[in-house]
Amino acid sequence: MHILLTNDDGIFSPGIRVLAEVLAEGGHRVSVCAPDRERSAASHSVTLGSTLRARPEAVPGAVRAWAVDGTPADCASLGLFLAGREEPVDMAVAGINRGMNLGGACIYSGTVGAAMEASMCGTQALAVSLCVDPKRGDAEDYRPAARLALRVAEWMPGHPLPLGALYSLNVPPRPYEQLRGLVAATLAPVFLDEPYYEPADGGGWRYRGRPRPFGDPHYDLTRIDQGFATLTKLTWDFRLNADDAEMNEIGL
Repeated sequence: MHILLTNDDGIFSPGIRVLAEVLAEGGHRVSVCAPDRERSAASHSVTLGSTLRARPEAVPGAVRAWAVDGTPADCASLGLFLAGREEPVDMAVAGINRGMNLGGACIYSGTVGAAMEASMCGTQALAVSLCVDPKRGDAEDYRPAARLALRVAEWMPGHPLPLGALYSLNVPPRPYEQLRGLVAATLAPVFLDEPYYEPADGGGWRYRGRPRPFGDPHYDLTRIDQGFATLTKLTWDFRLNADDAEMNEIGL
């Protein structure tokens, strides 16, 4: 396959470079189009009304690569255009993100935003995240997540998703042989917090959200804590699938 890689941590981040090498070792042709600097938590923002600039870069394992002064979603769409001029792109993969994209974090994630943009452009897409937490002292070894991403990417052509939908893979920070398996998971209600801020040194306020408790054993965060990698289907559709007949009662 011809696979386009992008991310939100920037083209020089270790996650995207390890992923490029592993996909190339798996026999795939890799193109890279990623931000020229870190753009974490950029969500699905795009650049309007100004020019995007793409600078050629060398990325080991990639047949071509560009660093772009735009958002992750910009990089996904521009990358599909630039790489597609050379040869059709079969799949877009965003990551490997430094940190989890579980539960409500997906709405902030530039990694998910980039994969979503690629899917909305008509390309099968996968977001990949390594659930490292610097506060815990987790080792940032991206190769196990890259190996699993390769397996998922090679499985995806037989299980395509509709336009505007993507797969999101989260991998716990442990050796590949110690992963307990790969499971489908539901988004946990994390980042659905009560607003709470503490005074910051020098004035202003620092966010200290208070997470709501949850206990469903099928939630992605629970499964990650158990040592499983999780795979979740996401979509652009924000509509609540609930009965909305009562809204017709409002009238004019």
